[in-house]
Amino acid sequence: MRISVSQQQPRQIAFAEWGKHVVLMLVSAALLFPMFLMLVMSVKNKEQIVFEFFTIRPPFHFENYAVAYGFISPFMLNSVWMAVASTVLTVSVTALAGYAFGKLEFPGRNLLFWILFAKMMLPGIMNLIPSFTLAWRLGILDTSWPVILFCAGTSQPFWVFVMRTFVAQQPQELFESMRIDGANEFQIFRYLAVPLLRPMIALMSINVFVSVWNDYIWPLVTIQSFEKRPLTVGLAYLTSAHPGDYGMLTAGYVIAALPLLVLFFISMKQFIEGLTAGAIKL
Repeated sequence: MRISVSQQQPRQIAFAEWGKHVVLMLVSAALLFPMFLMLVMSVKNKEQIVFEFFTIRPPFHFENYAVAYGFISPFMLNSVWMAVASTVLTVSVTALAGYAFGKLEFPGRNLLFWILFAKMMLPGIMNLIPSFTLAWRLGILDTSWPVILFCAGTSQPFWVFVMRTFVAQQPQELFESMRIDGANEFQIFRYLAVPLLRPMIALMSINVFVSVWNDYIWPLVTIQSFEKRPLTVGLAYLTSAHPGDYGMLTAGYVIAALPLLVLFFISMKQFIEGLTAGAIKL
């Protein structure tokens, strides 16, 4: 008995769907397994980690979280302030610059854009000494401002390029119609460009926030006061203050990761829309 081609195709499609789901589940398991181990380690003491690494059984040492949180909570507040301020500054300046480069005509526009674009080609480590010298000359060392200003500055070249490309792809007729109706450029930016840019702004905000939250070298170099340093440096202090207490250290890492997970789950829809919009427009 022969099976027609029309009967074989649904079977092939179903097999391909099953194969796709199996691959995705395996990849997801490989990505989530380290996080699972981190959670397991965070409720163990040193002996349980050394001798019962993969075993999950009582006693669970939830006091690890209390000790870790009591140590790093002041650093978390510093990190929240630096990350939020850097994100707001980056989004505000980058959205305005992207709109200006994409839709406005002014002398030297292309030259300025290509200078900004060339900045993307430079490795970040090359800016460390010049940036430190500039912060020293400005008298802002040992404050949060070097982190806020310089992290926002290093994020802007790429995101200005993205914003400019996205804005330039929008129909010019939309902007001209608002000008005919008497709107000025700021009104056009506020009521037309910003709604169009909302998915990209969400994507940029998440990326900048995570970048500043995870930054270690620059805050370590520019902030000397113990109480002013961010969470990443605080975790390093925690490691030196409690050497070998891997359960408590891992609990600190879990606490440090929770704000990023909450941020992602809250803004997951906008994040995916930003990725999709960027893929289509770029």
